[in-house]
Amino acid sequence: MFTEADFELFTPRFQADPEWNGRRLDVRHRLQALGDDLVAACAKEGVGLERRESLHHPHTSNGKKVRRQRTMLFRDKKSRKKLQSFLGKELGKDLDSARNNLHFQVVIDGQGCRWGLRNDANAWYDLNVLVKRAEEGDGQKQIAEACAAGADFQLVLDGRGGSELSTMQPQQWRDFSGMIRPGESSYEIVAEMPKEAIIQAGLDWREGVMADLLRLLPFYRLATWSSDSPSGVSW
Repeated sequence: MFTEADFELFTPRFQADPEWNGRRLDVRHRLQALGDDLVAACAKEGVGLERRESLHHPHTSNGKKVRRQRTMLFRDKKSRKKLQSFLGKELGKDLDSARNNLHFQVVIDGQGCRWGLRNDANAWYDLNVLVKRAEEGDGQKQIAEACAAGADFQLVLDGRGGSELSTMQPQQWRDFSGMIRPGESSYEIVAEMPKEAIIQAGLDWREGVMADLLRLLPFYRLATWSSDSPSGVSW
């Protein structure tokens, strides 16, 4: 999937040099292919997603340095339309950005790769769903059961610390929800691997990442906004 030369692209020597845009575009294409396969696999499980990539060239939006590249999978157009209808025109106008939705991601940088789920602060409507579920006993149990298959993933709140996802008990989800501030907090469910192991694994790494992300689908269903999620909305 990735070689030593691919990881070297994201070291300081090459980050700001547009001469390497072609090489980074090749990395982007591989991430796109992985994202497309994940979209198709999730669709078979009844989850509609859309794929988006980060920039592969220096630009003002990335500080004119390509420190990492990623593919992101977030709610598809049909699902966004429902949420936009609930949020209204002003709040819903930014939903076409992956980072304003709970999203799957696969990231490569100079050290290795990481993958999982991310909920940035702007996606407060998704974060609020997780909080509301975790406030109730049944919801806490559902979340813990959904995460039981998430071995090797860490749950990280606001970029600090980390808890083993698969071993978190219902009570811990209640405590976690008490620390969340929708509109301010972000969390990430993440697995990572150093570049040496990824290079050695070859295409097996790609297949492992796909299997890992599919194991997070039950949690995604519980933690993303829908018309029947516990977000105070009735239809």
